[in-house]
This record gives sequence, structure tokens and C-alpha cells, in this order.
Amino acid sequence: MESTTEHVLVADVGGTHCRLALGRRDQGRIVLENLRVMPTPPANFEILVREYLAQAGCPQPAAVAVAAAGRVNSTPGRRWVALTNTPLVLERESLASIAGGRAWLVNDLGAVAAALPHLAASELRDFGPVRGAPGGRRLVLGVGTGLGASLLTEGGEPLDTESGHADLAAVSADEIEWSARLSTQGRVSVEHVLCGSGLLRLHEVVSGERLPAVDALLARWRAGDPDARTTLLGFSSWLGRVAGNLVLSLGAWGGVFLIGGVVAGLGDALDPGAFRAGFEDKAPFADDLARVPLQRIVHPQPALLGMAGLALTN
Repeated sequence: MESTTEHVLVADVGGTHCRLALGRRDQGRIVLENLRVMPTPPANFEILVREYLAQAGCPQPAAVAVAAAGRVNSTPGRRWVALTNTPLVLERESLASIAGGRAWLVNDLGAVAAALPHLAASELRDFGPVRGAPGGRRLVLGVGTGLGASLLTEGGEPLDTESGHADLAAVSADEIEWSARLSTQGRVSVEHVLCGSGLLRLHEVVSGERLPAVDALLARWRAGDPDARTTLLGFSSWLGRVAGNLVLSLGAWGGVFLIGGVVAGLGDALDPGAFRAGFEDKAPFADDLARVPLQRIVHPQPALLGMAGLALTN
């Protein structure tokens, strides 16, 4: 099996914090080392990277691969991301100067999609009944402060989307009623409801009460509160409906992989039966969707893993 001491610098840059690590291959697996978490700087990210590399004893990595929380923009000779919630702008061409010209700049959820071929079975959890082995085009669905989706093609290329900003379709009687109430606040996009703050909005239209945090909603759900139960079942079903729509739109028949703070934080309150019901409610393709596997990603740093995979494989 292949082992190498060649290191690549990988980073996952968010609006508040960034994570840096060195990636290498060891016995066919990708290993992440020297992980550091620090505040995202408002500018001069390359200086922070060079300081990190000096401290890690790797002044000249073989490549630099960065995942960023924002839309990737491209023009001939330039690729950049203006990050959300910070003035920082990352440019691939500037990053390339750190590693002699080899650099990748990918949306953060696209980086998670790139990690899919490198995840061990222990780093995935089946979400509901096992329906088949993942393969082919696969979809990553991230639910946290917002909602994002990215596709991994058959050729291993991650493709970004802005699916969280699409209109949220209401199909069931409950969804139609809730959507009508939510629309009094403005346009109802997917991530207006299917994210952390959106879950609280949904509970407010269900119950008439605005809770301060998702933890308060979970406490009521555990105590058997009927409005909390209705909210979380409705959220699970609606999220499944959106995931099924994305599979149909993108041809992601090879599997759907869930990730994000809301997915992790809800635990069993994210109901796999309700999710699957919304996911498969797509006649005449219900049987096809029933065969699509659903899994949660439990790797602690999947974006870094994905970026290391891109840099070490290409």
C-alpha cells in the first residue's frame, strides 16, 4: 500500500473560524495532522497560512487546498470566494503562490462531497433502513445555520449549488398552511425553514410561540409536547421532500449524505421515517427513490478530508 511523507496544506474557512491541517497518504488512507482552529482573519489569509506552515515545520507543502463558506466565482485566470459574514476574499491564484502553483479553492460543502470516496464505513451512519450501497452521483445535504447541497459526479468532481435559496415547495396540507403563515414574513426559501433558526420559525407557526433556542424545542420534544412533536416531524418530512427533489433534479441516485450542526444536534428528533416519507413522495419515481441510500456523515473534519483527497489525488 502507498505511504508518503508528501504533505498538502488543507483549510476549511468559515465566517467565524478556520481550520488548518496537513494531509498525507498512509497505507492508502488520508491522514490529517497538526489540526489547528483559529479565528478567521478579515484579510491576509496567506500570511496566516505561512505562519501555520512555519510552526508545523512544513514551509513548502506540495499543494494548497482550501474550502470556503461562500459561492465560488470564476473568470478566465481567476477563481475566488467572497466569504459570508466576513470581509475576507480568498483567491486561488494567491493561494497557489504558497505551493508553487498547485492550489484548489472549493465551496465548503463541495469539499464535503469530495470526501465521500475517502470516508470509512465507521465514519457513516445509516439514516433509517439500509436501502443499497452508495455509488454513482451522490448528494451532500448540509443543514446548519443555513442549508446547502453539493453533488459528487461519477468522475469524482464536486459541483456546488445554491439550493438553499430556491423556493420551498409546500405539498401536504400542513405544509401549505405553514407556508402561507410564513409568507407573511417575506419570501419562503428552502433555508428560511430548513435550518436552525428556520426550525424555530416553523415551531412558531405551529404553536404560536417563539422559543429562544433549538435546545428548548428539543427539551419539549423529549417531554412529549405535541407542538414540538408536530414541528420536528414536519421539519423532517419537509427536509426529506427537498432532498428527494434534489435527487430528481441532479440525478443523484447514488445516495444522500446528511451533515451539519442541525443534523448532529437533533439526533433522534430528526425522524428518519418522516424524512423517508417526504423523500419518496415523488410518483412516478417513488420506487426509484426508495432504493436511494441515506446516510449521516460522522467524520469530525470531512471538509479537510475532502480537500486533502483532491490535492493528493490530482
